[in-house]
Amino acid sequence: MKKKLLFLSILSIALLGACGKQPEYTPVDPKKDTINVGILQPVEHVALGAARQGFEDALKDAGLPNKINIKYSNAGGNDADLNTLAKNLVDSCDINLGIGTGASKALLGAQVNAGLKKPLLFTAVTDPVDAGLVKSVDNPSGFVCGTTDANPVEAQIALVKEFKSTSTKVGIMYTQTEENSKVQADQAEAAIKAAGMTADIKTCSNSSDIKTTAEALVADGVDAIYLPTDNNIAANMNAVKQAATAGNVLVVCGEEGMLKEGGHITLSINYYNLGKNTGEMAASLIKNEKAPTDYKVAAVPASNCSYVFSSTNLSTAGLEMPVEMKNAHNWTDINA
Repeated sequence: MKKKLLFLSILSIALLGACGKQPEYTPVDPKKDTINVGILQPVEHVALGAARQGFEDALKDAGLPNKINIKYSNAGGNDADLNTLAKNLVDSCDINLGIGTGASKALLGAQVNAGLKKPLLFTAVTDPVDAGLVKSVDNPSGFVCGTTDANPVEAQIALVKEFKSTSTKVGIMYTQTEENSKVQADQAEAAIKAAGMTADIKTCSNSSDIKTTAEALVADGVDAIYLPTDNNIAANMNAVKQAATAGNVLVVCGEEGMLKEGGHITLSINYYNLGKNTGEMAASLIKNEKAPTDYKVAAVPASNCSYVFSSTNLSTAGLEMPVEMKNAHNWTDINA
């Protein structure tokens, strides 16, 4: 009897162990004729669009035997729509991509609520650990993987002193609801203080108060305004441009797409390449060559970033880049 009970106990433990080893994600069926790939984007602007294009191009270039059906949803700047759009994509797609922190979190929430473990990728997320997308950049667990657009904030702040050596005050502006922007704003504040300058931080709540927020910074007498890769502001750069131009204030941006509509200078990552890197991950997951846990969160090293400026916007604001600064770096004029 004791032997029988011992055997049953061991069997029970073995069964519990087997039940505990549930797959961390549900692989894509590589034999399907059509793979539905969902893409969720929070708003339309240059950088996020470039990331999406890079992602799609990577899938086209991967030589997949399946037909790839892209299901693209854009919230149009309305964060309230992200959850609804995310649920629709999670329900209908085999694998999904979130562009930006809000979209990625919405997709993750939709999958968790539905009890699904489909592969989920993210791109253009500044701090995926802080956002709760992965537990660690080196050891992500479960069904989520992707790339971060963490930009070289300290080097971007250094551009202020290069442009105007007597600079003493730098304004920082970001949207209250964008977590990635808050992370960058904190980094920028630390870099500004380390450079012996004062940080003047102001936030906006939506697109309607961007101009008045920028005007308030100009009225405070800042030498420059620093803008993180903030989706709301990036989609409404003309509002910043009007305020900065009126005050002849330099605008340093988190990425080069923001220069097309109003920014002045940046040291920028390439969002197309960032998206393409993420697309290559997706192709590997579709082929079942790798699992999401095989990927560390990929970032762009500062050495691969580019110095970019807008000669048109600088001129409109009555500003001119110093010769020494122009000669110190390999600059690309976005208006050339």
